[in-house]
Amino acid sequence: MLTLGVVILALGLMTSLYLLVSPSSHDYFTGSEYFKVPYFLFLCIAIFVAPITEELSFRGGFNKSKSIRIISIIGLFVFLLISESLLLKTLMMIYIALLIVSFYKRPNTLVISLYVGNALLFSLFHLDLDQLFTISSLQGFLYRFAFGFFSIWICINFNLLKSIIFHAAWNFVLMTLLSIGLFFPDETINQYENDMIKVTWQRASKTSNSIVNFNTTNGNALEAQDCDIIFLLKSTEWSLSSKDSIIDFVPTEPYMDYKIDMKIKDTSNTNQNLYSLVRQFLSESDLIKLRPN
Repeated sequence: MLTLGVVILALGLMTSLYLLVSPSSHDYFTGSEYFKVPYFLFLCIAIFVAPITEELSFRGGFNKSKSIRIISIIGLFVFLLISESLLLKTLMMIYIALLIVSFYKRPNTLVISLYVGNALLFSLFHLDLDQLFTISSLQGFLYRFAFGFFSIWICINFNLLKSIIFHAAWNFVLMTLLSIGLFFPDETINQYENDMIKVTWQRASKTSNSIVNFNTTNGNALEAQDCDIIFLLKSTEWSLSSKDSIIDFVPTEPYMDYKIDMKIKDTSNTNQNLYSLVRQFLSESDLIKLRPN
């Protein structure tokens, strides 16, 4: 089990590092529900909260302590309830049933099935199953599957605390790579233009302040400084009419800040739907995408 885990982990590491240092690396993180919270809170969740809750739930079942096993079962049921995938719910119910059986009877075939099932569920729970066969999702599955095997090995051969520490250290490395991309981004200047608007934009080093300015004289300009995409989009919702609907988007580069200078070509129209113009620019520039169901 260890040999298989190390081999897959090595492959996952190589693809992980390649994607994490590229501009598209943030696609890997987009599916996470943690992106609904502020950046620094997300870091705390990823480094401290997630390792404890996930190791207790997914690896606690391999612990010798009866109380830890009970906590593991409860944790798995919680993960089952918050999952929105019927496939994942079904697989988790089967796994929980097998895990409970293993508390009383542990044939080798059952133990191996639990190892594979544990790593599989841990991987799938972190992914958007509707986009499972994209490059970034397959890469994420590969390294998480290996991570699951490795964490099980640590838990069985050492203890649960060491698997929690390993998980926290791993997440710390990932968050460090993400933060490097946010605070030291590629600041290449990009251009976007259509019949209605002309936009100059670039990534900016992350700050705690987002500023969006509108030209109040003739209404033909928008300037955003150190602004995240969703904040920019919400800043233009005032231009919507009561009949317009707001679609839920997520950024393709979560937590990234931008500098954006947009000019509207038709200055004679004082009733511009600024939200639609900004949304079109962001969509066609691949800076936002629809939130997965």
